Amino acid sequence: MKSLICPIIILIIISCTQQDIMIGRNILIKEFPQEINLSGEKLDITSIGVNNIFVVDTFLICYKAMGLDEFFDIYSTNTYQSLGKFLSPGRGPNEFLNATYMGQHFKDSSNTYMWIKDEALMKLTLFNLTESVKQQKTIIDSCIYLSNSCIGNNYIIGDTLISIVNSSSDLFLSSYNLQKDSPLEQPIIMFRDPLKNIQEYIFGMNIQIHPNRTKFISAMSNFNQINIFSPNFTDITTLSIYKPTISIKEISLTPDIERIRYYSNVFVTNSSIYALYINKPTLIWREHEKSIEIQEFTWNGTPVRKFTIPNDIIYFTLDQKHKYIYGFKDNEEIYKYDISNYI
Repeated sequence: MKSLICPIIILIIISCTQQDIMIGRNILIKEFPQEINLSGEKLDITSIGVNNIFVVDTFLICYKAMGLDEFFDIYSTNTYQSLGKFLSPGRGPNEFLNATYMGQHFKDSSNTYMWIKDEALMKLTLFNLTESVKQQKTIIDSCIYLSNSCIGNNYIIGDTLISIVNSSSDLFLSSYNLQKDSPLEQPIIMFRDPLKNIQEYIFGMNIQIHPNRTKFISAMSNFNQINIFSPNFTDITTLSIYKPTISIKEISLTPDIERIRYYSNVFVTNSSIYALYINKPTLIWREHEKSIEIQEFTWNGTPVRKFTIPNDIIYFTLDQKHKYIYGFKDNEEIYKYDISNYI
């Protein structure tokens, strides 16, 4: 595999046996020191079939999970002009049955790269974003075919692939050596459901890794809780938002469509964690007329502020260069919010 990542700390999974690592401290956050009301401006972007958005360097990426007319529509964050369509559906060398951005990108002296995973074909690819825009075709700099043990959310740390898998009743973490093409240690349990709710997958969450690859953050879908994991996963700081975290039993006894959708996604920077707090029943979380919150925390779990947004956005991303939040609505409209006074 072409190595383009600077030397970084390698995550060591120190446990050789399965264990529950749900230990640590809990912080109950009842309020935020600052509340900012934001008003948005709708962007003139007309991509069709969009499911989510990302900002990578100076590129705004509209992601289409079904691969309708390519998986990525890319725009400039400077001008909002279209820069092309990339990642074609198919089984060819530079094609995908599904293309998932792993939330990790990096730059060298000339190019910006993104890690893209195809879970259907179990391949991990390095997408050369800059060169693809320049040549107006998809450029893949490397491709690795993975073991089936590498399903789930994945993160690359050096030559190690970390997989976080939501099984029927547990959430567990495994590590895989990409260079040797073999697992490292036995999986460790991150969260365990003592009620064994088979096929419930109640531990759904959105997970991001710190830019220096030393910590993980997860915002939970079914629980009013955010988790900050230590570098070696030996402990955890949990943030319970507004009230103590609801119990697994309460979730289990609530029909799926009536469960509250708490968090839909997160974005991280070197200093801050941003989490989109929906707090709406599953049945209506994508379409409603009430405001939502983007909550900001430090990596120590200290609340900084919350941004109240009137538009019913369901996902968001952050443009650190231009200091904007971009929000995505279920009807595929994209809004931008100026946060230049707070970043």
